[in-house]
Amino acid sequence: PIGGGYFKFAMDNGYTLWSFQGKQIHQASFETFYQLQWRPREKLLSKEERAKIVKNLKKYEKQFDKADRERARARYIEETKGKRALRTAYRERLAALHEFRRGQKEARMDFLGGYDSEDESNYVYHEVTLETILSTKEDVVY
Repeated sequence: PIGGGYFKFAMDNGYTLWSFQGKQIHQASFETFYQLQWRPREKLLSKEERAKIVKNLKKYEKQFDKADRERARARYIEETKGKRALRTAYRERLAALHEFRRGQKEARMDFLGGYDSEDESNYVYHEVTLETILSTKEDVVY
């Protein structure tokens, strides 16, 4: 800083660059960041080149949209890679546990005296319906 001063908040120094669509493009933080100066570039294209671009804008738009979709898809795949790995590990562990339980079926039936606790026909189902009146209101109509 000028004159030997110091910044009160050393961690809040930096800049953020946004696109015209409101998306954050870049962010940088610095311990000692004093000033950022920026100005737009001068026109780099000639009048004929600008007219050509305006004329072919739809073609360029399709190309850019395709590239944007490909980048978004690649970013999505990269972001979900960890979730897919966790899901695969979970499914493998679940399959191993199912196999382990199937291997224990005989011992379980011997322990329970021949009773198969996984057989649905061994269970008795009762359906009970319970109706509760929450409130009543009587209106007298003349």
